[in-house]
Amino acid sequence: MFMIVFIDDILIYLRSENEHIDHLRIVLQILKKQQLFVKFSKCEFWVMTLPEGTDGFVVYCNALRIGLGCVLMQNGKVIAYASRQLKIHEKNYPTHDLELAAVVFALKVWRHYLYGVHVDVFTNHKSLQYVFN
Repeated sequence: MFMIVFIDDILIYLRSENEHIDHLRIVLQILKKQQLFVKFSKCEFWVMTLPEGTDGFVVYCNALRIGLGCVLMQNGKVIAYASRQLKIHEKNYPTHDLELAAVVFALKVWRHYLYGVHVDVFTNHKSLQYVFN
């Protein structure tokens, strides 16, 4: 009801911080019962929230020589993260094309949130400024 497990990722959803602590405790008890142990030194903890209403969103995009990454935010809170590795042919793209690919990737992944609402998109590549104007 509040957790998704995918290979080596465990996502725990919450509506409040107290609820999250309870859910985390339940998940860790289940893992211990099944003798599946977690190395906390290798864990990443991201606190995300669910989108609320039709308030606008902010999308931050970035591209590296190995992949694309994006963050979706609403009211200063993180809603989701998305990333992917570059495809073989994309490794030959110039930097501004990779930055634009990151923007397109983010808009495709989160289009169901973004239709019909105000969206601010940020990228750190100056040459894309003309696209957003």
